[in-house]
Amino acid sequence: MPLFWISLAVLLQAHSPDEIRLGTAAQASPRPRECRGGVGSADGLWLRAHGGDVQRYCDVLARGYARLESDPGEARAAAVTAAQIAGDVAVVRVLAGRAALRSNQSAEALDQFVHAEAEDPAAFADPRALHDYARAAALQGKSALAVRLYRSLASRSALFDDTREVAFVELEAAAEVLAYVPDGSEEALGYLAQARQHSLGLSPWIKALTQLVAVRAGHASAHAGSALPRLATLAAALTAGPAPGLILPPGELDALAAVLTDPRDSAGARAHWEAFTSHASADNIWLADARKRATLAANKAPKP
Repeated sequence: MPLFWISLAVLLQAHSPDEIRLGTAAQASPRPRECRGGVGSADGLWLRAHGGDVQRYCDVLARGYARLESDPGEARAAAVTAAQIAGDVAVVRVLAGRAALRSNQSAEALDQFVHAEAEDPAAFADPRALHDYARAAALQGKSALAVRLYRSLASRSALFDDTREVAFVELEAAAEVLAYVPDGSEEALGYLAQARQHSLGLSPWIKALTQLVAVRAGHASAHAGSALPRLATLAAALTAGPAPGLILPPGELDALAAVLTDPRDSAGARAHWEAFTSHASADNIWLADARKRATLAANKAPKP
């Protein structure tokens, strides 16, 4: 038996499933190690080195995370105060980046996240922080980085405590892979299959993205009939729960609109494919395909 599997077997025998889950959850906590360790632990050395500022540092971070959703401005202020105490350490940068993202400043957020990862990748043990990192990368058009982060997120989906957010992660991962990874259709379908298990009202998006995969892979006609959702249904699905809005690569919403357009509306399909070619980034692998589809739709449109 390989050494790896022997080690894993010993680990599973030494700890109950509940202990393993609790340990994994503790690693995913946004609370930094130095705020979790006791005075006799390795992290206790950090505590003693920073003396009386430690409790204030940990309290400020806790306040920042508590305000992250309700008041991103206060969370950013907490990150500034924490940096004044401990410096621009990775965990402080992550809080600052997450607050910046919620203030619609994705460029600043991405800068903070990139520096945090370079300093300490463990700062993204919390999957919600990693999701924000992936979203910032996607919003800033860093497709290779976004794909890497979404792949990592999909493998850690069990750590999320919100199943609807799991579905958002899987949908966004599918869209990123489909847009930027050559021969990524099967991988995208795998993410969509996982999203289907946590759909919670997001099934219209799953159906629409599945149809887009099929059309681009040549496995379906551009119009599958009444089984497909309408664009208005997609918007309604996003407002059905508390999760944040879905982030798709530039132009992909136009591509979805094209494959969901009534098959009798060639002019409408052409307009959507042309919009895709205007909005998609240069590294989207489907640009040439969209131009061909726009031309085909133009040839089918009734002549004035």
